[in-house]
Amino acid sequence: MPRLTEASSQARRDEIVSAAIRVMERKGLARTAIADISAESGLSTGSIYSHFESKAQIALYAANAVIGAREAHIAAAGGEPRSPWDLVAGFLRGFDDDGTPASVVLQMWAEAAVDPEMKQLITHIVRRIRRAYEEALGPWVAEHPGTDATDLSLHMVALAQGYIVQRAFGVKATFEEYSVGLRAVLGGDSAA
Repeated sequence: MPRLTEASSQARRDEIVSAAIRVMERKGLARTAIADISAESGLSTGSIYSHFESKAQIALYAANAVIGAREAHIAAAGGEPRSPWDLVAGFLRGFDDDGTPASVVLQMWAEAAVDPEMKQLITHIVRRIRRAYEEALGPWVAEHPGTDATDLSLHMVALAQGYIVQRAFGVKATFEEYSVGLRAVLGGDSAA
């Protein structure tokens, strides 16, 4: 049997993770088994185990992949000044655009409360997002003296987490629809 190239091995891992996310969305993280992922992906359990040691490792990989895509979106802001609101909106539009199931993200956060490895990964991911926000905020902060990008990034993450929780519990609003209510609560366009 021919050996997989790194590119084909990566594609296979991504295929497994996509299948796992679909199953987790339907059944939940705790009730998803490797056999379910095998059935969803059409791959043998042996093939899955040749790429991942366990379901936990698949979940860790999935968490990193989902947030990695969002982090790349923040970094793509470049050196152009973008307001905190615009950065958060772009980050969350990505969830709408790529169909990332908020319920799976929320389940991963919940797992982080009891699984030290998942907690370490989620903590690391949140730090990466905050750093990406801080870097992307640089040009905007330069135009708004007295603004603390580090403090602001904490609140930006919290805003994003709130939207993800709402989506996980069935709020079907896009970020634009959701933001109308947020802006009303926050007293207008105070973030821009």
